Amino acid sequence: MKHALAAPSAVMAALALILAACSPEATPPADAPVEAAAPAPDAMGQALLEADGFMPANPGGGTGRKLSFGEAEPEVVAFITTLRGDQPPRRAANAECPAGPLTFADWGDGFQLAFSEGKFAGWTAGEGTPRGFATASGVHVGSTLAELRAAHPDVTVREDSLGPEFSAGDISGTLSGTDDAATVTTMWAGVNCVFR
Repeated sequence: MKHALAAPSAVMAALALILAACSPEATPPADAPVEAAAPAPDAMGQALLEADGFMPANPGGGTGRKLSFGEAEPEVVAFITTLRGDQPPRRAANAECPAGPLTFADWGDGFQLAFSEGKFAGWTAGEGTPRGFATASGVHVGSTLAELRAAHPDVTVREDSLGPEFSAGDISGTLSGTDDAATVTTMWAGVNCVFR
């Protein structure tokens, strides 16, 4: 089904709604713990984004540990929390996602993990995600469409209710436009909470 091209402001509004749907309540309860300060920029500044999970860099050197879809939610959250200097994640839930009820964890830098039935099920890299969070071919939020096409010659670009979207194998995302200078604005793999 073809959709009309959305104006850039409409695309940004749609993305804001998507992120708001998956974000924690704007006003926390009075007894909620105070959020810790954001981690230092290099606390977890790199991760290999893959179609079936991701591998955060090991800050102590050496090879990182891949977190694959299907792993238990508490273990994944505990592992990333340790890498983040024990900063607790922000948590949210949405029972109305197209994929079914999901819970989420993020640490305030634009990278969000999704969980379904207690298992790690997807990741989303949005605005603010460090450039070091990239695919093996170097594609990240902020890459141009020309760079995306060079890295993934089989990429498909289409218009839908979110505006320009791409699919490169099992990694998808949104774009700021459809010319070569357009940039990747969001990327995701696995289960997500995208409303169309």
